[in-house]
Amino acid sequence: MTAAENLDPDESLWNAIAFHLRYERQKRGMSQTEVGQIIGVNKHGVSNAEAGRNKLTRIQADRLDKAWDTGGLFARLRRFARLVHNPDWPAQVDRYKREADQVKIFYNSFVPIPFQTEDYARGLLSAGHAAGLIEDVEAAVERRMAHQAAVLGRSPQPPLIWAVLDEAALRPMGDPAVMRAQFEHLLACSRLPQVSLRVIPLAAAPHIGIDGWFWFFELPGRRLAAFAGTTLDVGRVIDDQAEAASVSVRFDRIAARALNEDQTRDLLKRMADTHDGMA
Repeated sequence: MTAAENLDPDESLWNAIAFHLRYERQKRGMSQTEVGQIIGVNKHGVSNAEAGRNKLTRIQADRLDKAWDTGGLFARLRRFARLVHNPDWPAQVDRYKREADQVKIFYNSFVPIPFQTEDYARGLLSAGHAAGLIEDVEAAVERRMAHQAAVLGRSPQPPLIWAVLDEAALRPMGDPAVMRAQFEHLLACSRLPQVSLRVIPLAAAPHIGIDGWFWFFELPGRRLAAFAGTTLDVGRVIDDQAEAASVSVRFDRIAARALNEDQTRDLLKRMADTHDGMA
């Protein structure tokens, strides 16, 4: 069976949109190429939309509703899908991280996964285990390190990564030795040619990053996407091009309040030295 045939329309509203796109096309005896002419993509773009790999944009949904006289079905489903939790977001976001040409990351509460040491990650995951949220800590650590390798060490061309961390994200999440190693690792990451790492100081608060962390992706073909989520398995994927672009602007406004790269490295060195004295 194809990916589209395996899609469960009862699993999420986005799956329902993909299902109805395929259903309505086949009911009309149309090819994917013909539907692509309606929504402005090629045959492969329609195939990806029917398989749930790509999401219809607002303009594409409106064009389908007009061409097929659906009474606004696709626009309505899409509007509601954007408002609710998407249960398949982990797989989708993982794919974006592996495919993106450029990534912008903002975190305000802890060091993001691409920059975590094993011991730092183990501390966070152990807290989740104690709360009954994570079953196997070591397996989860292994997955995080694999994720890190996929993002930072992607071959042949890793993505450009622009990262801003709130200084609050650097608070201790382990003993002095763990944190010293974490700060040294952040320093090493900041020197990678594809990484720009900056810290927004506590004195810059309040700023528009206070309310949560997010990722922005520029994908092949200059397609944009973003993700905003929490640590409680709740996430929202943003595929609408205008809305995703606004996330990039949000990042840039936060970054404008941050220390520059050299100042950030000086801060990380001081923090590493402070924890060295405590070890």
